[in-house]
Amino acid sequence: MRKLIFVVLLLSLLIGCNIDEYSNSSKIEKEQPIQKDRNEVTPSPRKSMNDYAPNPQVTDDRTLLSAGETFRDEKGAAKLLAYTKLDKGLTAGPIEMVLKEAKIIDYTPDYSLIDFYHSYTHEEQFTFLKIFVEIENKSNEILNFAPVSHIQSDTGEEKTWAEDIYLEELNGAIRPGEKKAGNIGFIVENSDINSIQVTTSKVLNQDEKETFEEQTVDFKF
Repeated sequence: MRKLIFVVLLLSLLIGCNIDEYSNSSKIEKEQPIQKDRNEVTPSPRKSMNDYAPNPQVTDDRTLLSAGETFRDEKGAAKLLAYTKLDKGLTAGPIEMVLKEAKIIDYTPDYSLIDFYHSYTHEEQFTFLKIFVEIENKSNEILNFAPVSHIQSDTGEEKTWAEDIYLEELNGAIRPGEKKAGNIGFIVENSDINSIQVTTSKVLNQDEKETFEEQTVDFKF
């Protein structure tokens, strides 16, 4: 009788271990695709305009430098309406920022991206303004900063950081000595833009206390 009880307990223990092992294995298998999806929609970080990281939502416009030029890839079709090379710098306390270039682009995203853009517009073809910026934290502490908090065009349109279509994670914490670079873009109703005013966010420390006021910079096409 004791031998029978011992065998039953041993079998129960072995079955329980197998169930736990299967459960853990299933959990790993389920988590891996989730991590993969996150990696696919988050552009790789870069430090300057010379680094290239493909954006999951927007076509590659690097070759578009003259009005009228077009480019098409698997993400859609783009036509350059206006371009200006800037290399325009500003300083927000310990944050140094350079606006490298700005473009106005007529864009028709691929059908697979329509759902993404529906949170910004219901048009299947639209125009957007994009600015490439580089920022660097010259301090010895972690700061919070957004290179473009608000923009306003001479046509009267205003956009905030929350309407950025590129989502390249330029806003937020920036570590001591860290450099970030990337695009910020906003869908616009009127493409006949001659000038833009860019306003940065305030510079905040880790305690969310303001250490420096927002800055503004203007440029023309």
